[in-house]
Amino acid sequence: MNHAFVIPAYGESPHLSSCIDSILSQSEASSEVLLTTSTPSVFLNKIADKYRIPLLVNPVRDGIASDWNFALTAPDARFVTLAHQDDYYDPRYTTFMFAAIDRHPDMLIAFSNSSEHTPLGPRKVNINLQIKRLLSVRAFGSKEALVRPQDKLRLISLGNPICCPSVIINRGLVPDFRFAAGMKSNLDWEAWAQLALMPGAFVYLKTPLVSKGVHAASETSALIANRLREKEDRQMFDRFWPTPVAAAIAMVYKSGYWANRV
Repeated sequence: MNHAFVIPAYGESPHLSSCIDSILSQSEASSEVLLTTSTPSVFLNKIADKYRIPLLVNPVRDGIASDWNFALTAPDARFVTLAHQDDYYDPRYTTFMFAAIDRHPDMLIAFSNSSEHTPLGPRKVNINLQIKRLLSVRAFGSKEALVRPQDKLRLISLGNPICCPSVIINRGLVPDFRFAAGMKSNLDWEAWAQLALMPGAFVYLKTPLVSKGVHAASETSALIANRLREKEDRQMFDRFWPTPVAAAIAMVYKSGYWANRV
């Protein structure tokens, strides 16, 4: 499988090594692995040297969309996973995902269920994860793939159940796709809305194959604290629903933010 893991890195994350370890421990070990950054540092040079993986520097410092787009186009690979430096991957991730891609060669994105962990260890399934799983079940039912644009949009109309670091993007089908600048919290949700309108399938595996790191210093925690997450959630709901309905859904959705607390 012509696949690459690319980790857009920043700062001195104490979780980065665990993320890389999980990627290098995949049962299907054919993937290319890259680090990218727009904030080069001695720390990242040492990590790259330790694991003998390339570190590519984005010369444009223009926010998260620029960093993700640089990472997305860095490898010469048809299939790309943008790995988040605080998360880690089940050893079966590539085996299961590659098999799903073989079953659905028209896939635009393939993604999996997820779990969460804190610095103290795995977290119990909370209301936020339960809602995301219910949204996926609501859209997919017993199917593994959604093909019609209306079905793909239905998946993301009540929230964003797609675990971003679990996603494999098929750049062979959408070589010109880019994350849109302007959002910091929901640029992934906005990206799925873009891709939902394009020909090709969304593929979902119910097995949790990625564990998301939840801690006080995470970017998600910061975006919730400064209320940018709340603002961008409302922008997304306004794309799918009339204003009064969007406002009501956003209010309910906001109640799940507490689940990000450590």
